Amino acid sequence: MKHFLYLNWQSAKQALAKILRQPFGSLLTLLMLALALALPLSLYLAVSSVQDWVGRLTATPQITLFMEQAAEQADIAAVDSTLSHHPKVKGFTFVGKTQALQDLEKRNGLAGLSDGLEGNPLPDAFVVTPKTLEPRELDMLQKELSGLPMVELAQFDASWAKRLYGMVEMGAKLTWFLAAALGLALVLVTHNAIRMQILARQDEIEVSKLIGATDSFIRRPFMYHALWQGVLAALLAWGLSSWLAAMANPAIREFALLYGERVELRSLNLPELAALIGVSAALAMLGARLAADHHLRKVEPK
Repeated sequence: MKHFLYLNWQSAKQALAKILRQPFGSLLTLLMLALALALPLSLYLAVSSVQDWVGRLTATPQITLFMEQAAEQADIAAVDSTLSHHPKVKGFTFVGKTQALQDLEKRNGLAGLSDGLEGNPLPDAFVVTPKTLEPRELDMLQKELSGLPMVELAQFDASWAKRLYGMVEMGAKLTWFLAAALGLALVLVTHNAIRMQILARQDEIEVSKLIGATDSFIRRPFMYHALWQGVLAALLAWGLSSWLAAMANPAIREFALLYGERVELRSLNLPELAALIGVSAALAMLGARLAADHHLRKVEPK
């Protein structure tokens, strides 16, 4: 076991040393891989930043429950209790019919309007703030609340919420599509780079096979070379995306302040950075493994 770990440690050091001995060529390859990672990474950070902002919006869609005119205090108390314990309700406000009429008079300059009416035509109402922006869940919540006792109508305008949610969803789907496409590009670039290395060392590989070296022994340095490429490319992509966010944030903050909002692009947190490094290294090693296996089947000692 110690011998196995020692061989892997030596292969890892030699692979890193080889990259450092060829700084210009290695940097070009790393930049190519980093750009393939930085594009979907920047889009992911932009979408997640917008999602964070959407989650902080105070102008969330509100469902208004209009009670029937015949609703009594017990009915109102029952609805109040249901809303207080509902898992999908973030909060609610009760607007009594008397208060609603007074607000109407004040808002429209119609003082004394109630004097000309035989009774108050406005109903009691609950203004409900949901916990979610997801259009389907909002529709389900509206239907559920409309069935509460003595609730005559449950209405809300979800058109803006649906548009906003749709834009965020489209951005998320575009992020995953771009990540898949450029992840495949990363595998192909690594595959081609390792293939060129194998061709350059074909004679050495044939001699190694001739003296009994196993495929895993021959493959090991190429796998560690790809591993280091994946790790370094991920770190470089992280730096590029952070730089792009830092460059864009002043303009974004200035624009958001015009609407009284505070929005800025965030950077990766530690778990996300670890996931990026892991995925990048895994894709690079996959490309190396495919290239090595393909050529090792063809390279036989003469």
